[in-house]
Amino acid sequence: MPGVGVTDAAEILRLVSAQREQVLASSILQLASAALFALTIPGLVVRLHAFKERWAVALLAMGACGDAADAIYHQLAYETTRPGVDQAAMLPVMQRMQSVDLLYLLPLILAFLLGCVSLALASMRLGIVTKWNPLLYLMIPLIGLAGRFSGVTSRVIGLTCLGILSLSLAWIGAAFAHHREIPPATPARRRTPFAAGTFHP
Repeated sequence: MPGVGVTDAAEILRLVSAQREQVLASSILQLASAALFALTIPGLVVRLHAFKERWAVALLAMGACGDAADAIYHQLAYETTRPGVDQAAMLPVMQRMQSVDLLYLLPLILAFLLGCVSLALASMRLGIVTKWNPLLYLMIPLIGLAGRFSGVTSRVIGLTCLGILSLSLAWIGAAFAHHREIPPATPARRRTPFAAGTFHP
């Protein structure tokens, strides 16, 4: 999207109008990324078999839904700026999507962010990555604060933070590909109908 960090509906429509095809392409790529995240869930469940580590997988699954839903926001902006569409009539719709209706999306986006951090911590505990991977996320609030005080645009701040998140995920993905062995799961307890002559239902 051309307006990373921008929530003003009129400004979003103006920015999207200037590069509609790029916005459509970005939304398609974002949908593809959400699908790829969903495809990793079964493998992560096997690799992160401890209960506390599976919270990371659950949060990432919710986050994949949020990622896909956010892509629809971009497609909506693309469609509302089509030639012949009355943008003045579309403005109230976009304003509501960027205010009241955004509240429905925020929990899923938050789950995605928490899932990424949880995945980094779980990967560190398993020895897949070093402690520097989860420590990358400490840079995000620092960059946000430094950017605000130094006058850096919200677009630059947003893209930088997304770059750090992407770096962490790419690092984890490469590390998992290198460590292909699957940690042994706890064997299931077998129940036998007879033990020492006594029936156990």
